Amino acid sequence: MKRLVAALIGLWICAAQAAPQQAYDSARDGIMARSGSGSFRVNATYSLTKQGQQIATVTETFKHGNGRYQLESVTAASGVYALFIKGKRRFVSSGEIIAHGLRPQRFEDRRDADPSKTVRADFDWEKMRLSSTFDGKTETTPLEPGTQDRLSMLYQFMFVPPGQEDIRLFMTTGKKLNPYLYKLAGEEKITTPAGQFQALHLVKQRTPDEDGTEIWLAKKRHYFPVRIVVEDHSGKLEQNLTALSFEEE
Repeated sequence: MKRLVAALIGLWICAAQAAPQQAYDSARDGIMARSGSGSFRVNATYSLTKQGQQIATVTETFKHGNGRYQLESVTAASGVYALFIKGKRRFVSSGEIIAHGLRPQRFEDRRDADPSKTVRADFDWEKMRLSSTFDGKTETTPLEPGTQDRLSMLYQFMFVPPGQEDIRLFMTTGKKLNPYLYKLAGEEKITTPAGQFQALHLVKQRTPDEDGTEIWLAKKRHYFPVRIVVEDHSGKLEQNLTALSFEEE
């Protein structure tokens, strides 16, 4: 069961990259044009399966307004897995939206069934310092420019679309801050319960210490992630989009 929980956590590992200022502005303007006033909400639901069997549902909400964002992802086990994984798992990211996309200020990983295992990361961009709180202790590490948390990463693509080069980035899980490399694997037409999408395919190769991850971003839906596949020693987990909406607020 610990392996399953670890695999569920790994599904939120994702990527973003730097791009020319014109690309930042173009992506941001496209989102703002949809929302009119610049305030909008994104609602997304995913089905999480392991070897073809659904094990959980993931519900995400992204809110933007007045230059700030609030993002929450809630995972609820389903079927027989709900008997073993009690309560819901919540990831929460909040911060600013600047010229280079999302700039997190706080990230939290909370378990309804065990609040004592809450993990929190605080971003001090003025002092370039990241403070991670977990297991009753706080650790501080230097904050790398452009660092994202495991939840903000995928939504960063709405403001910073991928370019033509491989993606190198720093991301924190709340406990650790590590570099990641994603390779561009071209474009593919894929189908999920939410429909058919022309998607950009990103691949992070598996290493002895980390899972392998593949991400498909829908080009005509603001590079929103529509499929994520994670491979570890126990097999593959697949997360497919089932519903997506962009709403003006």
